[in-house]
Parts: sequence; structure tokens; C-alpha cells
Amino acid sequence: MTFPRVYKEGHPKTFERDPETNELINVDKEATEALQNRPMPTEQEIDLILAKADKLEPEYFKLRAKAIIALIKIFGKRRAELGLLEPKDLTFEGEFLYVFFTICKKSKRGLFQYLKFLKKQGDPALLDKPLPVLEAECREWNKTKEGSRTKLYRRQKATPLSDKFAKLIIAYYEYMKAEYYDPATEQWKIKFLFPSGKEMFGADYYVSTDKAISGRQLLAIYKELDPLVIIDGKIISGGWLHLYRKLKGSQVARKYGRTLDSAYQVKTTLDLERTETALRYIEDFVPKLETGEIET
Repeated sequence: MTFPRVYKEGHPKTFERDPETNELINVDKEATEALQNRPMPTEQEIDLILAKADKLEPEYFKLRAKAIIALIKIFGKRRAELGLLEPKDLTFEGEFLYVFFTICKKSKRGLFQYLKFLKKQGDPALLDKPLPVLEAECREWNKTKEGSRTKLYRRQKATPLSDKFAKLIIAYYEYMKAEYYDPATEQWKIKFLFPSGKEMFGADYYVSTDKAISGRQLLAIYKELDPLVIIDGKIISGGWLHLYRKLKGSQVARKYGRTLDSAYQVKTTLDLERTETALRYIEDFVPKLETGEIET
């Protein structure tokens, strides 16, 4: 990290640069860890959050907030995956709601690819450097668009239409369909299910036809509804959407126990790239069965 991140006053992640080592240090590490280790939301807390969403105006804001909460509660998806949802990604068949998610997998390009990149620049001097220097440059290059690769995958998930959270998703979908679907042409007027938007002249709210809501906007919507957390006497927002992903993974892990199948189920449910990550859910949330036997 080249520069310290900027946070609002009271945020637990406050970085300062050490004058001797020039490294960034979290000066409020204990508060950060306390917030990161906040208990996952209970059913009662989620009901309270939905009750707050019911008070939002206009109707669009209310239905949108409740649909976002429902999607992360049912599927445990990342913010980026919610933002990429299109209206056509929701289909209804029989007694189930099917949702197609677009999964973004980013990876860094290696040193070999970096050397090929430098070679294309046409300047031999770019390659005539010590290996440690090239490796350091490669790490910086990985932060650029050319230095990383993104692969998109499509994953289908399903939930019963009778589920109370599924009904919240359907309510929002039907609202958007009534507003932005043209039955004459059978075409949607918006590209994304959660379009970006802005308020005009302090009154009307206009949505974008081709731009998705950002992860930051999704988080801001949720932060207005999530109960506040008090850490060391400070009131700090507890709005962490990732807690729902953690909640979903823990539920799946407990359902299948300490088995290889459990790791597979967690990995496929959350669309994880590494099995090791799924194993951590099992280790953290599935109690070990103590038999009383003594190893010899």
C-alpha cells in the first residue's frame, strides 16, 4: 500500500506511517480486530434490519434494500457478484427461483508475462535490470490492468419460491419489471438488476440504463440499516456484508460436518477458488467429535 487509506472519523481502520520504518501501522488495531470478529447476524437481527428497510422511502429504496439483504442472506454472495446481476439472470421454474451469478476471479500475471510485456515495449534497457528489481517492478505491475487477469464464470443457484427471503427478491424484481420492462419489444430498459442512480434536484431519483451499482453503494445502503456496534465506548457501524457470506459458509459446514463432502459443499456454495478456504470454514465452525480415545 503506497498511501494510507482515508476513513471517516471513528472508523477503526486508522493508518499512520512509522517515521523510522516508513511502514503503515494500524494505530487502532484492537478496534479493527473487534469489528472483524463481530458475531454473525442472527435471524432476529436480520428481522430488525428488514423492519428498518420497511420505513425507507420511496418504494424503490425499500424494495431494493430488502432484495439486497435477501440475496446475501440466501446465497452469501460478494458485493461484486450482486452488482453484476442482470434482470435476465432471474428465472422462475416450477417452485424455484433460479439466479445466475457472474463470478469474477482475478489473478496476478507472473514474472514471465511481465518480461514479455517489457519486451513488447521495444526498449532493451527495460529488461537489462537485476532480477530483484524486475520482481519488484512485477509486483507493482500486478496492480495494473495489464498485470492481472480476470476470468468470468457463470454459476446457477436456486431457492424455493416459498422462502420468505425469496419473496423479497421477487417483490423487487416485479417492481423493476413493471417500471423498466417493455412487453411490446420484450426487452429490458436497464442492463443491471441493481442499476446505479443519482438523485436530481433533491427530489427525483434517476437510474442508469447501462451502469451497475458499485460495491461501495451496496455497502452504504446496508450500513444505514445494520445495528451499530459499540467498541471501546465508540459507536461504529456494523455494516459488513461479508458477515452474511461467513454465515452461509458456516451453515453449510455445520450441515455436512467434518467431511470431505463438507469442504466440497462449502466451496461450491460460495464459489471459492481454493479448497483450503473451504476447510477453514469447517475448522472454525464445525466442532470436533471427541471420542475419549487416547492415541498411542
